[in-house]
Amino acid sequence: MGGTSETISSTFIEYAIFIVLLPMLAFPIILFLGHIFNGNQTWVKSAKEGGLIALPIMVASFVLSMLLISEFIGKGTGGHYIGDWLSFGWMSADGLRIEGKAFGVGIYIDHITVMLLFVASFLCMLINIFSIGYMNTDPVNDNRNHRFYAEFVLFCSGMLGMVLADSFLWLFIFWELMGLCSYLLIGFYYEKPSAAYAAKKAFLTTRVGDVFLVIGLVMLWNLFGSLDYADVFNKDLIANADPGQLQLALGMMFIGAVGKSAQFPLHVWLPDAMEGPTPVSALIHAATMVNAGLYLVARMFPFFGAESMHGELVDLAFIIAAIGGITAVMAAAIAFVQDDLKKVLAYSTMSQLAYIFTGLGAALWLANSLDWHHDSKAHDIVVVAFGAALFHLFNHAMAKGMLFMASGSVIHEMHHAHHDLHHHDDHDDHGDDHHDGHHDDHFDAQSMENMGGLASKMPITATAMLVGSASIMGLPLIGGFWSKEGIIANTWRVALDDPRFFLPAACVLLGAAMTGFYMSRMWFKTFAGKPKTEVAAKVHEHTPWIPIPLVTLTFVSLSSVILAGMMFTHWAGEPDGGYAFFSKKGMLKGLIYEFEHVFANSDPFFFVLTYVAIFIGAIVGPGMAMALYGGSLEDGEKVKPWMQPIINLSSRVNAKRGFDNSAWANSGLSNALKERLYFDKWYDTAMLKLVAGFANISAAFDRNVVDGTIKTIESTSQKLSTQVRRLTTGSARDYIMMAALGVLVIYLLLEVMI
Repeated sequence: MGGTSETISSTFIEYAIFIVLLPMLAFPIILFLGHIFNGNQTWVKSAKEGGLIALPIMVASFVLSMLLISEFIGKGTGGHYIGDWLSFGWMSADGLRIEGKAFGVGIYIDHITVMLLFVASFLCMLINIFSIGYMNTDPVNDNRNHRFYAEFVLFCSGMLGMVLADSFLWLFIFWELMGLCSYLLIGFYYEKPSAAYAAKKAFLTTRVGDVFLVIGLVMLWNLFGSLDYADVFNKDLIANADPGQLQLALGMMFIGAVGKSAQFPLHVWLPDAMEGPTPVSALIHAATMVNAGLYLVARMFPFFGAESMHGELVDLAFIIAAIGGITAVMAAAIAFVQDDLKKVLAYSTMSQLAYIFTGLGAALWLANSLDWHHDSKAHDIVVVAFGAALFHLFNHAMAKGMLFMASGSVIHEMHHAHHDLHHHDDHDDHGDDHHDGHHDDHFDAQSMENMGGLASKMPITATAMLVGSASIMGLPLIGGFWSKEGIIANTWRVALDDPRFFLPAACVLLGAAMTGFYMSRMWFKTFAGKPKTEVAAKVHEHTPWIPIPLVTLTFVSLSSVILAGMMFTHWAGEPDGGYAFFSKKGMLKGLIYEFEHVFANSDPFFFVLTYVAIFIGAIVGPGMAMALYGGSLEDGEKVKPWMQPIINLSSRVNAKRGFDNSAWANSGLSNALKERLYFDKWYDTAMLKLVAGFANISAAFDRNVVDGTIKTIESTSQKLSTQVRRLTTGSARDYIMMAALGVLVIYLLLEVMI
């Protein structure tokens, strides 16, 4: 990332194209076979309507990714692999000079590629496993799952291609491929008006950002004459670029990232994306689409870190951090009042992505302001800041993937418990209903108001949801703790030098307390207390396939302490990639190193700040949630030993500190938050007044001007042809007369001209 690139010898590099190509080729195969064998019992039972075709494909992509990662991850050479998979060219003539121009697609590998490649390939594989249990056990999906799996693998191909691409151009191409697939997957239940609306909303909103992204890429091309990473990251070329134009180009590209990662003010599409099946939610919110925007911003580091740009790009860094801070608090506040399980997680996604944007903004400011190229202390500050943001991307992806699949497990079992309770033996009774919607008798399987007491009935799901929530909250030693505290500390570090950063710094600190509350609220309303409905009392965990990814990701989040000991933050944040795991310290020393940054910072201010953040995030927020929503289970119900202390504590806190919050629940602010701060109404107004108005004007122009002109020409030609046909009499005398007249006219014209 420092602007120099070199080719790294690799055994598996030539096979890396199959990471992208295999799922891309699986798309037409699954779609074709689905149309041929739709309804065939062998296809449904044995092939899972394409699910068991997609699974080995995603496993193969993951294995190839791991082989590629294993060759790079331990080198610590600081080099990047740049190689062409496909290239072609054309010749252009400019006077007497003829030059050849090549256009191709290749691979670019550095530490950012490695980290996100693992995230994408690993989670896509696990979500595929989850989907087989989730999608193929709901009769409403019969004869349509082949479409889901085909779109699923194409979506995964887009993300993997974006990560491995060697240029901003191909990043954009795969970026748009994901956008198309997200439209198809969000609108999977297209017969529902809400799903069709959500798909269009997501597509149009993200297209707004993409327009600015295209503008930014054009400006970048104008500055560098190329969009290849090997060219645009060159230190000499960056030094010759105009700082103002470069900042504007990067700013345009950042707006594209805002749309893709659902940040304010282009955030309105993400909650409605829950209309898609839960595997789609997990895919979009954890593994792929929303991380694309963060990846794009992370790719901007070489511009901010270049010595020649010192101090020139700090305004853009502040904007990135400010957008993140505002979104973090806004999304967390809206999550306070959501009762839909998936909607809580949707706003949590927006908030946590905002944390990462804030962390990236702080890291980019530090890289652009400090003399980190020559000062070892400043270098460590930049590395830790950038690494903390990327580590939180990793931790959030793992935790949020697990949380969405856990929510899907709850919704799935609530759905089936309701079905069994009401003896819905006929598939037709489902109508247009499915897991991610409302039943025909208005029972909402996603509402936490219909849950409660599920900890004893769904122990695997409850444990996964507990660990995932703890990671998002930043509870000590679990997942996001190792990265979240770093983001808070480094944002405040920048704020002490640049007062503008007090806004995002205050937002991320406040967001820590808010996260602790709404994530705890979600868990207690779902798994603690007594069942709120008869359906919740009948729920049990029985669907195969679903527990596999939940158990796997639970261990991944808990094992983050191992990654901390391996100094993941330092490895991920090293701008030149010149650091390998364990290259400087062993596991114990690495863990002590991380503890020094998190628990025992030598700076008194950051030492106090760390414990304040832990206190409000791990104690204040969860304590308030316990007081409002905690409670004991039904008599005779037991939970796993590791959950029993939490249930007991919530019961005691609720009994002693419980209070009536009806005044807040009915307040104007609460109602405004339930209405999503009215952003959706403004969006609808904009769509109706601006977009629809522009469409009407365009239609009128097309009808009156374009079509009118064509129709006039058509009418005139018809009249002319009619007159010509009248002259065609078939009489030789008439033809001789017209020939003579023509000759006379030609003679007269020649005389005049001469």
